[in-house]
Amino acid sequence: MTGLIPAEELKKLQKRMNRLMEDLGLTDLESRYLEEMQRMQKRMSDLMEEVEAASEKGDVIVPLADIRDTNEALIVTMDVPGVDKEDIDITISDDELSVAAERKTETEVTEKDFHRRERTYKKFERMVKLPVGVKIEEAKAKLADGVLEIILPKEVVVSR
Repeated sequence: MTGLIPAEELKKLQKRMNRLMEDLGLTDLESRYLEEMQRMQKRMSDLMEEVEAASEKGDVIVPLADIRDTNEALIVTMDVPGVDKEDIDITISDDELSVAAERKTETEVTEKDFHRRERTYKKFERMVKLPVGVKIEEAKAKLADGVLEIILPKEVVVSR
């Protein structure tokens, strides 16, 4: 989920919503807003479950992928910001493209009486079903400014 809200913030928001319902007396069954507020609470709970499930999976980011279908090739682009070319693994099978990458960052701050070193790792994984057969041995990939572009020549060229 790119552009994410941290889990702690969602929990705070859910607690505020619960307090708001209580403060407004919306726990009364006769309230005309109760059904809508309950729907919002349910959605917040669902979002919390999604966030917690994602954190249990180890914070794997699924990058968005654009697939452009030309006469000669499929061109797949996806954002993998901060990833080095050597940290990307591309696998192509008969009908599937798989991209796995890892972003590693390390910061170190040293001051007079202070020293801190932090390391972070983010994994990117995406599998894309290929709508047509491709020439695996002729596939090419390039990485520029955090955007991965993979060109997959088609086995059968389509004239349009």
